[in-house]
Amino acid sequence: MKPSVSISIFEAPVGMPALFSRVTDSHLKTIKDLGYEGVDLFMDNPHSNETKEAIQKLKEYELGVGVVMPAALARQGLCLGSKEEDIRKEAIKQIGEIIECTSSCQGMVSLGLVRGSKEEEETMEEFLKRYFASCEELLKISEPLGVPLVIEPINKLEINTINKVSECVEAIHQSGLPLYIMADTYHMFLEEEPMIETLQEALPLIKHIHLVDSNRLAPGMGEANLKEVYRFLKKENYKGYLCLEVNPLNDPMHIAKEGAKFFKEMQDETV
Repeated sequence: MKPSVSISIFEAPVGMPALFSRVTDSHLKTIKDLGYEGVDLFMDNPHSNETKEAIQKLKEYELGVGVVMPAALARQGLCLGSKEEDIRKEAIKQIGEIIECTSSCQGMVSLGLVRGSKEEEETMEEFLKRYFASCEELLKISEPLGVPLVIEPINKLEINTINKVSECVEAIHQSGLPLYIMADTYHMFLEEEPMIETLQEALPLIKHIHLVDSNRLAPGMGEANLKEVYRFLKKENYKGYLCLEVNPLNDPMHIAKEGAKFFKEMQDETV
């Protein structure tokens, strides 16, 4: 298992769970020195010089990319499940360009927040039909490039579609599409307990995990039993990233150190 942290290419707005804002030498040196092996990358414009420089810097520091997250597009009103065809088409276009960019750093792309919320008067089935039709279009781009697409279940305070990992498993099976899951223990803590049983059932579809405490800080800083989760994943031979997609508050360095301490303790315990 590979520990990682979240970082945004652009100046992260308040509320975005990017531990570090902007891909600078200082941030990447800190990440590397603390023993992290990669990053999850918030990306908005894959064509910008900032994005090109960020990907180059990550390669120079030998840090991998777990998942690229186009959540900033949702903040612009672009959603894959929107009732408006023009909005869906623009979301597909821009996420498709992010997928193409992601292929250069061997990451995956999240279709989480960008799926959007359903409208009050419509059924979940109606929403998911549009959402998965959009996913199918994106798979035409991602599959030839070898870029897996992952869906993140997000708690119902933020979005009203696919709030639970168990719901995500069912939705993917019903869609019949080659999609995967990015599980986030912060959202799981809010939506579904016990976590271990849910992870056990979903593990064949899980490609990536955000290991985040109940208060969206590093493991050990809240109430979730993430040591138990780590031990379970180790036992099940999970090989992917465990990412700190956390709120930076006013002290990202302290949170990064607390996360590194947790991972070191767990790695030593399970050697």
